[in-house]
Amino acid sequence: MPPTIATRKPVDELTASDLEAFPVWEFALDEEEDAEEEQDETWVKPVVTGEVPVDGSSLSVAVVLRLANGLIYPGVMFCDTHAGFDIAAIALLTTEGRVLLSPSDSPSEIRRSLKRLGLTYVQVFPLDYCTRAPSARTGALERGTFNVQQA
Repeated sequence: MPPTIATRKPVDELTASDLEAFPVWEFALDEEEDAEEEQDETWVKPVVTGEVPVDGSSLSVAVVLRLANGLIYPGVMFCDTHAGFDIAAIALLTTEGRVLLSPSDSPSEIRRSLKRLGLTYVQVFPLDYCTRAPSARTGALERGTFNVQQA
């Protein structure tokens, strides 16, 4: 079933289809007590405007990711936007599930993620990103590079 503005789900269950329909999601913390399901602090809801808010906290933003070897993946960026884009992590959305990458990952976690992708560090990093929704601050898509320590 396609997502609607009423969709609520755990952040780790966001799909490429969810992000196509709504490119920006935020945590539904204000709804935990009222939720009829077993909704907890990990659940997200779509941001109606379709823009990346200026002062957003813990946002999940749809991105297009280009790996160092040229492969392109849909993905989701986990970020705050109080002073630009402060990226906590990026997840590549693959046919085998999501592969989460964070600058705080240990070398063994990075090796595990690379193994899931079937790629080497130099084939993946640095990876380029472009948001699928414009920034409310600039009106433009955000572009940049994301990297983690070499495993």
